[in-house]
Amino acid sequence: MGEFAVNAAAGYRVGAARGNLSILSAMEITPAAFFANFGQAIDELILGHRSLLEEKRKLDRSSKRKHAAFGPKTRWVDGTPEYSFHIYGLRKLFPTAVFIHLVRDVDSVIRSLLNFHRVSGAHLVANEEEAYSYWLRTVKACVTAEQAYGPQVVRRLLYSTLINKPESAIQSLLSFVGEPYSSACLEPLGERINSSNVPPDFKSDDPATDPGIIEEARRLWTEIEQTEQSRDPAAAAADELETAFQRLCSRRATLEQELTNRIGRQEEQYTVAMAKLEQNYKNRLARNVTETQQLVEMLDALVPIADDLRSSRFWRLVRRAAAIKGRLFSDKGFIPDRRLQKIISNYSRWRALHPDVTNLDKPIHPAKSPASGKDSQTRSGHSTSGTPTVSKESSKA
Repeated sequence: MGEFAVNAAAGYRVGAARGNLSILSAMEITPAAFFANFGQAIDELILGHRSLLEEKRKLDRSSKRKHAAFGPKTRWVDGTPEYSFHIYGLRKLFPTAVFIHLVRDVDSVIRSLLNFHRVSGAHLVANEEEAYSYWLRTVKACVTAEQAYGPQVVRRLLYSTLINKPESAIQSLLSFVGEPYSSACLEPLGERINSSNVPPDFKSDDPATDPGIIEEARRLWTEIEQTEQSRDPAAAAADELETAFQRLCSRRATLEQELTNRIGRQEEQYTVAMAKLEQNYKNRLARNVTETQQLVEMLDALVPIADDLRSSRFWRLVRRAAAIKGRLFSDKGFIPDRRLQKIISNYSRWRALHPDVTNLDKPIHPAKSPASGKDSQTRSGHSTSGTPTVSKESSKA
């Protein structure tokens, strides 16, 4: 949903780019209303399908965890780590949402990241330095959000507190989100999920890792562990998040434009290549036509010569000699007139079926290339002016 927020922002820019000529700005749909309506639809969609998730969890015999109490649910939680980078966009989608920054000491996280493939089969990071860099980026993003929105929106919780003092930690979190506490809320903590099963003797000490990034990460962790979260929102941090979000949207728009230009160049190259291929094919076809005409002309000239030969005295003598030879030597019978007659008859029949063979030199007109883009009306969803047109009736259709 973080990426969705970025795409929604880019879409709003397009939909409000030309004042009253754009649908969103013409209808005075503000960015806040635009995002909030998408967020409300997502909220209703998830809550409406919660029952299906409940049924699947009941059939999951591999888990020992007791899933959810009875009754309808009005709140849902998504713990995707990458949301650390999208808190600003998520707040635009869900203005009343709250965030919990669950932060763990850096060394334990590095060990877990480097061993995650033991459980999932896939490596989350390529090496130790990338693991430190990932921890730094996510934690810095969450700390900035803490400073931007204050503890009423973003609440920090140390992982060690959740493990060592689970009851007080859960009570604090439930109070933060406005939900009553029950001892049953501690039951999910009895089962660890997404555990990397780090071997006890595993050591994270890759000599190729930049010592500077290790020092920076450990310094940040010490500061977080020893310093309480600020109670007052900071406007400068909020501006930093907004600037980063707008920069991400601009980058997305730039990438989309680059992709469009690249597709355009590829289409142009494809058109040129197809034109060359078509010309080469036409040249080969023209040569074949010329050679066929030459062959037909030679065969046409051969027909009267064969007729003259069959009516000549010499040919009659040859036929008589061949007939005598056939009677004397039955295995060496040879009647040249019959073979020649068969050839001429076959050609005559073929010639009658192809009366236009002498007109093969007519010009060959190339077919229109589908990549030429001349007929804009054939493009799906575009009018002749190049502007997409959508109507209520056509949408229903």
